[in-house]
Amino acid sequence: MAPATEDPGGGDAVARLLRDLGAQLQRGSSAMARETPERLATGIQDIDALLAGGFPPGRLSEITGPPSSGRTSVALALLTRATHRGEIVAWVDAAQAFDPASAEATGAALERVLWVRPPEPRAAVRCCQCLLDARGFALVVLDLSIADAAVRSLAPSVWQRLGRAAAGTGTALVVLSLERAVGVFADLALSMQPTRAHFSGTPQLLEGLEIEAIVSRHRSGSMQRAAAVSLSADSRAA
Repeated sequence: MAPATEDPGGGDAVARLLRDLGAQLQRGSSAMARETPERLATGIQDIDALLAGGFPPGRLSEITGPPSSGRTSVALALLTRATHRGEIVAWVDAAQAFDPASAEATGAALERVLWVRPPEPRAAVRCCQCLLDARGFALVVLDLSIADAAVRSLAPSVWQRLGRAAAGTGTALVVLSLERAVGVFADLALSMQPTRAHFSGTPQLLEGLEIEAIVSRHRSGSMQRAAAVSLSADSRAA
């Protein structure tokens, strides 16, 4: 796995690392052009069915939900499937919540994951722009799932710019947030809400969660579609 990158300048350290990875990114870009499907499936059957196959490449998508809603589980599933195809992916961790052990437990190939740890949301956005400009990433996840006024204060032009960059590179850019942040600039918005927890054993341990997944925005399909999703404890994340 690529090392975590602390970048107070919001892009300089990432830009240097991307220069070092240049040859690998070119290989990733070639593979992506040949093999990337029309949509990026998660491998979670109910989610993929709800999204007509998965998340769209070259588009800006958003997954929202409170803690323990399955929000990160869906993103980790996307990451795992992409690395299984031999792609290079990136996780921009403004929430400081990415857990390599959890990613590895889902089957992700960590050596193909670039993990960036910017100090705050605006720096995270700048890092995302650098990653998209580099091309060669099948998937970039931007984790903004923190209760931070800086997330709410991001200007709409930020999302418009990132959406255009994703469209120009074919990269699927997926934003994780506690509540809608991307607005009308999201091609796809998926809202996750926990409905029931299951416990077993003595002492009782969490066995799994039932989640309601709602498509609140989908430019290429109907809106407000919903599905019930079951997540086991070993696949559940925030």
